[in-house]
Order: sequence, then C-alpha cells, then structure tokens
Amino acid sequence: MQYHNNNNEREFAGLTSGKVEPQGIDEKSMDFIQIGEFRLYHQTNELIKDERSITLDPRLLSLLTFLVDNPNRIIGRDELQDAIWQGSIVTDNAINKLVANLRKAFCDDPKSPQYIQTVPKQGYRFIAPINIGADDNTPSAMQPTAQQRLPGWYLRLGVILFVGLLGSFIWQHVNTPKAQYGESRALSRVSGGKLFPVVLAEQAHVAFLNVTATQGRRLWVADYASVGSALPKPIEAPDYHLQQLLGSQGEYLVFKGYYKEQCGWFKARLDIAGQQLSPPSEALYNCDLIYHDSIYVAGADTIYALAHERRFEHKNELYALSFTSQIKKLPTNLEPSWRLAYLDAHPDTAQLLLTAHTNDGNSRVLSYESESAQQVLQLSLTGLMHGAIWDHDHQGVVFSSSSPRTQMYHQTFTESEPTLLSSLSDKICCNIARHSNGVDYIFTTYDKNIELQWLETGFVLDNSNGLDRSPRLAHTDLGVYFISDRSGSSQVYYQRPQEQARPLSALPEHVRLRDMTLSPDDELLLINHDNHAMWLIPTNEAQQGNTLYFDGYIYQQSWLSNSLFALSVKQNEQKRVQIYNRQMQLVAQLPQDWMIALTDPTTPQYVYLTDKEHMLYRFPFASILNGIERSAGEKIGQLEAFSSLELENGKVYLMTKEWHELVRYNLSDEGLQPLSRQDIGAYMGFDVRDGQVIYGRKAAFRSDVYSTVAR
Repeated sequence: MQYHNNNNEREFAGLTSGKVEPQGIDEKSMDFIQIGEFRLYHQTNELIKDERSITLDPRLLSLLTFLVDNPNRIIGRDELQDAIWQGSIVTDNAINKLVANLRKAFCDDPKSPQYIQTVPKQGYRFIAPINIGADDNTPSAMQPTAQQRLPGWYLRLGVILFVGLLGSFIWQHVNTPKAQYGESRALSRVSGGKLFPVVLAEQAHVAFLNVTATQGRRLWVADYASVGSALPKPIEAPDYHLQQLLGSQGEYLVFKGYYKEQCGWFKARLDIAGQQLSPPSEALYNCDLIYHDSIYVAGADTIYALAHERRFEHKNELYALSFTSQIKKLPTNLEPSWRLAYLDAHPDTAQLLLTAHTNDGNSRVLSYESESAQQVLQLSLTGLMHGAIWDHDHQGVVFSSSSPRTQMYHQTFTESEPTLLSSLSDKICCNIARHSNGVDYIFTTYDKNIELQWLETGFVLDNSNGLDRSPRLAHTDLGVYFISDRSGSSQVYYQRPQEQARPLSALPEHVRLRDMTLSPDDELLLINHDNHAMWLIPTNEAQQGNTLYFDGYIYQQSWLSNSLFALSVKQNEQKRVQIYNRQMQLVAQLPQDWMIALTDPTTPQYVYLTDKEHMLYRFPFASILNGIERSAGEKIGQLEAFSSLELENGKVYLMTKEWHELVRYNLSDEGLQPLSRQDIGAYMGFDVRDGQVIYGRKAAFRSDVYSTVAR
C-alpha cells in the first residue's frame, strides 16, 4: 500500500508488518528458523525448501510457532485448542485438518513422520530438529552449531527483548510517551457472528449484535472492565428486530431496525442488570433509503448516515437525521469514481470522518464540517481501509487493512507510517469503536473456514484454512479452479489431481472476489469483483485482463459460448440480462422480464432463460442476438427460488436460496422431472461436470468482540 498525506506525498511500504523496511534489503536475508529441511521466515510467513516456497496462513503459522516453542513433548488437543483457538470450542475435525495441512506443507508422511508425530490417544509431538540461522551468503550460514539449537532460540528472544526495552527507554526520553500495543483480549465467548459494538461508557459495558442461524440478530452486552471470566449477557428485546447499533446516550441505546414490524430509528433504555430493552422512548419511522453505515452523536442528538435512494445503486450520500425532524441530505464533493464507504463522529469535535473508496482499490480519508459542509482531505492511500474511525485524539484514524485482513492499524495525519495495534489469526472486520479508557479500541473479528468438497468421491482437494470457495471444473482438463484467501488476500488457484493448488496471475490485494465462471475452452475466467466490476483473465498468462465497471450490482454471470457471456445486472431498481463478447463489448440486452441466461454444453443450439417467477424457458441460441420474443420460447417448467443454477447433460442443478439444498431435475419433453434433493450447505458456490458435483461449504466459523490491551 502507498500512503499520501495532504501536505506531501510519501510512499509507504511494509504495511503488513507495521514498519518500513530499508530499501535494498531482501526480506529473505533476515533471520530464519531452520526446521528440518525447511526454513521459516517470520517476516514473510514463508516456509522454504530449495526452490519450493509456501506462504502459511495465520492459523497454520500459529500452530507451527506453538510447536516450535514446544518441541519433543506430547501436546494434547485441549492444549492446542487453547493456544490456537484461544479457548473457543472447535471440533476434533478442525484440529485434525489444521495438523494435516501443516503436515502437507512439510510433505510429512504421518506413517513415517519427520516433523509431526501422532501419539495415539494423547496428541502430537513435534520431532523435527530446530536451529536458528541468518543468511549471510556464506556456506557456513547453513551449518548449525551447538549455540544455534533450541537454547539459542531463547537467547535470541532475550536479545530482541533487550533491544526492544532499550529502544523503548530511548524513545521515552526523546519523545512523548506512547502506549504500546500488541495484546488483545476477547470480550465475547458465545457462538455466532458479532456486529456493531457500541461502548456504554457509564456502565463499562459494550453492546453488540450476535447473529446465529436459529435466533437471527440478538442484542448482547459484555463487561469490558472485568478481567475475569464474566460471561456476556443476552438482552431481551421484545417486539424488536435489531439491524444496526449506532451509539448510546447515558443508559439509552440508539439503533436501527423494526419495532412492532415498523422500520425506523429508535432510542430505548437499556437495563443491563435486568437484561431488558425497553420500548422506544423516541422513534423516527423512515426507511425509504438504503443505508450502508450510520453513527449516533450523543452531544448533538443526531444520527449521521451513508445511504442512497433505491434506484441509485451504491451511490452513497451523507444524511443527517434526528428524532424531532426529518432526514436532511448534506452536500459532499467527490469525483464520480469515488463512493463513500464509512463514517465516524468524535465526541470532542464537530467534524465527521468520511472514508471513500474506488472500485480499483484506492481510499481517501476526509474530515467534514456538518454546519459549513467543508471537507478536507486528510489521507489517501492505495489499498482499502475498512471500518475507519477517529483515534482518541481525533488526530488520525484507526482501521483494519485490506491485506492481510487480520491486522488493525493507527495512522496519524502527520506521520508517514502507521502503528500496528492488533494482529490476530482471525480477520478483523468491520466494526471498530473507541474504548472509554481513552487508549484502547474495541473491534469485531470473524474466522470462516470454507472448504471444497465433492458430492461423491473425487481426487483429493488441496483445502486450506483460507476460504476456499466458488469452484469451477475445467472442461478440457481434469482440474478445478477456485477462489481462496489462503495467501492473505483473495486470489484464484488451480489444482490438478495429486498436485498442490497453484495461484494464477496475482490480483491486487484489495480485491473482493465474489464469484467466477470459466469459458468452455478453459481460456478465460470471468471474475466478479465486489459485485461492481468484472475481470476477464486468461488462465494461462500471468497478467490481469480486461475490466468492466458497473454502476449497479452484478448478481449472476455465465458463459453462453466461447465468445459470449451473460451478466445479470441490477441498475436503477431494474434487473436486466446483458450479453457481452470477449472484448467486453455489449452486444445485446434482453427485455426486463428475464433474470438469468445460461446454456447446456451438450445442447449449444439452445439458450435457457428464467423470469421473475423462476419459470424456465428454452429459446434458439440466435434469438439472444436477434431479439427475444416470449411467444417464440418453449416453457420448460417452474423452478423454486434459487441462489445459483447450472445446466449439464439435460439436467438442471439448483441450489435453493434459503436452505442451501442441491435439487436436481431432468429436462424432458414433458418438462421438469424432479430427481433428488440433498442438504449439502453449499452456499459458497458449486459446479458440475459429467454429473460430478463440487461445492464450497462452511467447515467452521467463529467471531468475537475484542479489546486491545495497551501497556
């Protein structure tokens, strides 16, 4: 990432490590740990042997670090769970899979282990020789000595600690003392996804929404002042459906949602001791806009929100709301390519903090005076900032980075490099709040493990702990393309049988890959970036292809032939199917009645369309270019609501929208004939080739509310 202040421009590198590395120094020339035949470089999270390099994801790195710190002793599952998952309950399968992935990285045979030995009914033992070394371009650098073995590891740690303490001593005598960050503490220990933490300063609690499949969004509170084992408490909120927490005013909570089935904004007394949310004391019933981010300013008793009218997709405007007046739009001045993504307010200043993004991954931070509408550019960077808020002194921002998503930073407007506040194995997203102690920050995390699976037996898949999803089976080869975050950012990988997955051309670190589809000749991947852009990328070239941007949402993409593909796009409240060629030129647009277009590779002379009622039709292929007339089509049959749809060899494969069940139909002269229905939980994409189904499903999930612990 590159940072630029509003006074001058300075290139900033090394954001992921929280420091700027001197120019001309290769990261691989730094200290490493020799583990058997491999070297572990902590600066790059790389495990290297000869020409082979593997980048470890945060959880694998945590496991390896723990094993290196505890060699030649039996480590039980409970101890691994406490160390790697920090006390959260996980299944034995999750532990087995993590250990198996680390073995795979070492090419270690569990039947004849050289690195990780299984001790039946007890746990694991790390048996590889461990040495400390440094590259100095001399042959002797590779020769371990007695001083380099494990005791040297502790000696090195002691030297690092001494240098750190010495540097800290010098810093405190030359500059104003600063809080030291690094440790974080979990405040929530309940299952579910955590959203929208709001600090209740007078009660020394944090309120948040906890999302589960069975109970939906439910209000909880946690005591952040207690360092003991106090558990979070659920809050009863009768007649409410809470969507977003905005802030607090004394013992009152301000939030958006529904009360007695009426949508609006509410202020209600929160009784923590009684675990009860009272009926609203004030309410504003107005949900005409689509809201993306909101904040409550207690001093002004005002809500500020980023929202847009329903016909303008993702063109956020700034609005002010109060319980005594109507919604007011505030003027902002941004170029057309920028969109407002986050906002924040600070109790000690009248200025708002606005964060803007572009589709190609740039960010700007602006201060905004609500009375005068004056906005000042404070910071700009290449890369996406997530959840940005004012720091405690409103002299900078706190945010989570786009790559890796496991780190949170503080960046002042006067300094050229950020300070690392927290680095976890879980992703930090997307809500950050200031702690009432004036130093720390409270934030939410999530860790979702998505893995690929075959419906029936197929070749062994190279899964990781990095959101492996959206599989696409090759047509001309035996292999699978898929999206994964295993490297710390979303990238496309390809795996053949009995081989490890390899990345294709490197995509920008900021990308949010939603889905993709593969051309019938396997030459091109059509990739959906954040539902607002499409990339056409060659599968056999290390380069990024053409890009197509949309002022709207792309919710479906499919190849119709080697030269044409279809996009289902929602713009200005209208859904249309658009047809493009390989040069990404629009060649046809279907009437508004049609939602999705796709083909069956075994019958290329036809194109299949679905309408708003999920009715499936068949048309001659040429009609998509010459004009579709509903009367010229053949009605096949009624489909149920679906999230994704595939056709192959005269069969329809449908993933239901609500329950993620795979439903199969046979296409015949009599219409649709149901064949089977299976609950497989494949909500992260699926594909089918020769009747073999591959899909992405959730293997594990955890989410927490954390607080930094400044020293």
